[in-house]
Amino acid sequence: MIVVAVIYGVAAVLIFRRFTDRAAIRKSVNRILAHVMELGLFLDSPALVFGAQRDLLRENWRLLRLVMLPSAMLMALFAIIYAPMNAIYGHGPLPVGETSVVTVQMSGAPMPPVRLEVPDGMVVETPAVRIVHDQQISWRVRPLQESFGDLKFHVDDRVVTAGYFMRDPAIRSIEIRYPKVAWLLWFAAISSGSAVACGLIWKR
Repeated sequence: MIVVAVIYGVAAVLIFRRFTDRAAIRKSVNRILAHVMELGLFLDSPALVFGAQRDLLRENWRLLRLVMLPSAMLMALFAIIYAPMNAIYGHGPLPVGETSVVTVQMSGAPMPPVRLEVPDGMVVETPAVRIVHDQQISWRVRPLQESFGDLKFHVDDRVVTAGYFMRDPAIRSIEIRYPKVAWLLWFAAISSGSAVACGLIWKR
């Protein structure tokens, strides 16, 4: 994730340098600061305060237009990398000693028998609970110790592995309630730091 975040930060700097008028942005930011100072200096004159607010809104809109294209490009880039990044870094391991629910969504009726196989260090605490109406089968599992391995689902004569799930004729999806991880905060901090560092280096 660190490598991808650094590359994204560098890409952000390159895109903004290529597709923005830096002189116009600097001028717009200076005008915004001037209008903000007006609000504090002319509190006793409502007419001047309202005029400063109007000019501040106008200048903010001008700044938004200046950065709209590179911002849209960065949003498109982030949309491309979000799904694979979230799949890898969006969830943490199952906490040792705490229960979790594993659910398979079947493709249609009648539902074939499915047997869950767990790696060493984990136990299945309940038999398969079949919800015929929703075409779901669920189990409650509990990690007893730190371990590594994939959940395997035995369907007829086939084995479907959750870690490398590929579409199976009988199984539509697999849901495992892993705890969520706030990877976006780390990604934002690292990419922002790399962008600032690149900006300072290229100013020299």
